[in-house]
Amino acid sequence: MTARFATACALLCLFAASAASADGVDLKGFHGKVKAELTDLGHLSELNGKYRLRVTEVTMDPGGFMHAHHHLGPGLRCVQSGEMKYDIAGKSTIYKAGDCFTETGAVTHESSVVGSAPVVLLNFELLPDSIPEGKGSIIPAPAEGEHHHEHQ
Repeated sequence: MTARFATACALLCLFAASAASADGVDLKGFHGKVKAELTDLGHLSELNGKYRLRVTEVTMDPGGFMHAHHHLGPGLRCVQSGEMKYDIAGKSTIYKAGDCFTETGAVTHESSVVGSAPVVLLNFELLPDSIPEGKGSIIPAPAEGEHHHEHQ
């Protein structure tokens, strides 16, 4: 493991473990661990230096939540264990182990743990290559009146 990778993991875990707020988003009981990143996008070479793919394993403690937020880029989410409630565009869905879903990152959404078991999910994200080392993908939802539409 490189020192850069270890630092990124430590910083991501530190910010995610903090209850109350991370990057301006109200959350509790979220812990992230970067599992892999890809900056050489192969045949999509025109994207090199602009975007990266990242896989993060996120653990949500019982009672955990992440209130209104967006992400820096689109992604796929795959629940490995536990159950989570996902609220977006006025619709609530319960996702369980084996379920996957998508999000553009540009629509306000919230998530929370259902039941007494932790939730583990894998987040596969396309992110700007300029994202600072150790920074997660969450950002605050825009101010009231700045709405985006999700196309899934």
